[in-house]
Amino acid sequence: MSVLDSIFIGVVVAAILFFIGTVYFLVQFAVIRRKIQKLSTRRVKNKKKKQLRKRLNQLKKKKRRSVTSFVVFLLLTMSFSGGSFYISYYQSRNLTTEDSDLVVKGYYLLRDFEEQLLKAGNQEEDEIKIQQNIRYLAATLASYGTKKASNVNSKEGQLALNRYYTSLMQIGMNTSTQTKNFFANMDLVGEFLNDADRIKEYEKAAFEYYQVDESALLEE
Repeated sequence: MSVLDSIFIGVVVAAILFFIGTVYFLVQFAVIRRKIQKLSTRRVKNKKKKQLRKRLNQLKKKKRRSVTSFVVFLLLTMSFSGGSFYISYYQSRNLTTEDSDLVVKGYYLLRDFEEQLLKAGNQEEDEIKIQQNIRYLAATLASYGTKKASNVNSKEGQLALNRYYTSLMQIGMNTSTQTKNFFANMDLVGEFLNDADRIKEYEKAAFEYYQVDESALLEE
């Protein structure tokens, strides 16, 4: 559980407790008000009037305290409720730590994959070494098939991320069946580079939705 998740839970719990307090003081105010009304209309003998006034004064003080407490708890309930809504909205529009790690990793994996394909097609390195590199990248990309966007994200955000993860998984699985065929085969390399370009469209959509700074990734 992230720090933000813990804060969100704490704020929600506080909002609920303050709401209960608000209801309690509202009910208390209504009960005291009813008692005051009943006592105010009661007819008593002169010797009991002093005792009645004292009781009324006590109830009026208690009523004022109830009103003050009600207002305070109401304001606190509104504040914490607003805070919980803001945190929920913030979470829905920003990547969780896990999704952020997956997106950054996927970004570099895809570009390493493209680089290894070009080396294979142009025969720039030892064939066995390139095959091993491509096999590793294919397996890592295919592992995105087990990844799902956090459900704290908005539905639109989840859709953008899951499309991206699925596309990475698919190219990884497709590559795993062709690892021995890329060397000196620019036609096949070209096909997979085109697939990588299509993945970048999903990547771009996810980056734009979550306002990921690609320039910062390029600098690393």
